[in-house]
Amino acid sequence: MRKILEYGLAGVVAYLISRYFVWHIVLPTLNSYPRLTRVMARFPATTLFLILFLTLTFWLGWVQWDRRQLSPIYGYLVYSVYLLLLFIVLFTKANVYHAVSLNPFDFIQKDHKTLLEAALNVVYFIPLGGLYHLKASFVETNIIALLTILGIEILQFAFYLGAFALSDILLNWFGCLIGFGLWTLAQHHFTVQTKSS
Repeated sequence: MRKILEYGLAGVVAYLISRYFVWHIVLPTLNSYPRLTRVMARFPATTLFLILFLTLTFWLGWVQWDRRQLSPIYGYLVYSVYLLLLFIVLFTKANVYHAVSLNPFDFIQKDHKTLLEAALNVVYFIPLGGLYHLKASFVETNIIALLTILGIEILQFAFYLGAFALSDILLNWFGCLIGFGLWTLAQHHFTVQTKSS
């Protein structure tokens, strides 16, 4: 009975965190892009879907943490949806469709929107760093992350889907490193090792 109450409370907390994150951080940032706003408008349940996806991700993550066991099915489901959402955000939000910004610190401004977007550029790539950690060393993760992010920036520029920005490369790479670091810390908690020999 205690575990049921604990998991129920964890579900409520996961929902409240997800709702706050989506309504106060994600949507205000994404709605500042007309193209992405039009894409989201085609799917009236976008906000509900984002909240439920994050709630389920956090809640199932907590359950696994509590049980000290990782479920591959959880990983496949979460990463399938995550990669789809990442693709949508990366290739549909651009205001400027063919530009180059070589200032790696152009996000350092007193503008709240710019700082929030910079923070999200880090957060978006934290799960990717965790995913790379499953099979790659720290050095390999750095190389793979930088090549992936560089590839994304080149595709955005080449296909008029966004600007090539050094600041995005820096922020996304930092997110991957955070994900790698968090997974390094978390893997010691679980009874089953996630890296294969």
